[in-house]
Amino acid sequence: MDLYFKRHDGCAVTCDDFLAAMADANGVDLSQFGRWYSTSGTPVITYSSTFDKEKGLYQLSLSQNSRSDEPLLIPVAIGLLDKETGEEVVPTTVLELKECAQTFDFPGLKGAVIPSILRNFSAPVKLVPSDGKVDGSDLAVLASRDTDGFNRWDSAQKLYETAILKVINRESNDNSVNGVLETFGHTLKDEGISDDSIRAYALTLPSESAIAEAVTVIDPPAIRNARKHVKKAIASKFKGELLDAYNKSTAAIEADGDTFKVDGASVGRRHLRNVYLSYLCSSGDEKEAAALATKHFNSATGMTDKLAAFNLLVSMSGEGERAREDAIQKFYKDANGDPLVLNKWFACQAGADLPDVLDRVVKLSSSHPDFTLKNPNRCRSLVLTFTMNAAAFHDEEGKGYTFLGDVLEKLDTINSNVAARTTAGTLIGWKRYNEKRASLMKAQLERLKSMPSISNDLLEIVTKGLK
Repeated sequence: MDLYFKRHDGCAVTCDDFLAAMADANGVDLSQFGRWYSTSGTPVITYSSTFDKEKGLYQLSLSQNSRSDEPLLIPVAIGLLDKETGEEVVPTTVLELKECAQTFDFPGLKGAVIPSILRNFSAPVKLVPSDGKVDGSDLAVLASRDTDGFNRWDSAQKLYETAILKVINRESNDNSVNGVLETFGHTLKDEGISDDSIRAYALTLPSESAIAEAVTVIDPPAIRNARKHVKKAIASKFKGELLDAYNKSTAAIEADGDTFKVDGASVGRRHLRNVYLSYLCSSGDEKEAAALATKHFNSATGMTDKLAAFNLLVSMSGEGERAREDAIQKFYKDANGDPLVLNKWFACQAGADLPDVLDRVVKLSSSHPDFTLKNPNRCRSLVLTFTMNAAAFHDEEGKGYTFLGDVLEKLDTINSNVAARTTAGTLIGWKRYNEKRASLMKAQLERLKSMPSISNDLLEIVTKGLK
């Protein structure tokens, strides 16, 4: 970087200038690496491996596929973990994949190993096993033992996703759930994790939108129910441990007194405590969950903690209904008219997991004095957030689509740009859903297209969406 700034500080430069400075400073030829700049799309790395027990030789075969006519230079950071103990037997090593296919040797091993590939996300590529299958037991080891934070998180996400997908598909799920519980428990208690943020991410289930990307036909209610099923299983199994960890984190935060700290450790601690809270409110005891979330909400010293509790409270029903309504009123009162805080107030309610959430959103949009379609951010906070509340928006009766069509018809005369962007992010993805949902979504696009005074912005999006 010193050479780069010496040559180009204050100048207009190109990617080639940057590449030349890096090459000259390090005495390496980066001409092959430069192909990245002219290659569109995401390269795919396919991998397979063999282990010769007698020779103690592990061989990893990598092949690359991209839109480049010639092979790219792809740095692949890898470590090896013992398959039995999970201990790291080969620390992080960077392999240079320069050819279409290469095989790398790792001699001197005493037993079978599990590869931890693309550590630190060493290259922006997709990693795919050659046979298309990922060993669940290997994922469990990586998710609970890997020394690389990124790969540990990524393996946990794949493990959780597999269990959730099996619930959706009604497949035999005992092994997957047991693997999830074992991995979660080890991550929860592992004293070797010093970064609370890494632990928080490793304990968090993949989002509903992430799971939707893994299926061919999206069924939002099924995805939500399956995710809740797995989360409840985890919360029930580790309720005591989660509560202990939550109380320890709370004590550490309270020890800071009135000082609100924004250093990395403090931010990570708050993040992790909010993850604990989310699981504790998923165990099935509504009364207990409402009390804990209310205490968290009332004692919050920053918006992050307050929102974490509020997001849980707005979805409570039954014995938690009173706590929900009290929190909604208090959050609104505490906002004291602050537009950014009010946007959060609207958004949290629009994203609530309640059977009557659409009715609540309709009421807020039609009669609340602080809501107006003329304010783009306020409109997004309620309307767009509701469309991202997939299970509610994509209810098979189509009421969510009709509500959105009503809003867009009005919004197009006020702010056609926001109307077009909202449509682009919601209705035009109809091909990913079943026939019933798809037909209802297309019906709203046809309705919008037939408006006599439709804007050019909205017409362009709707026309593309109907193709």
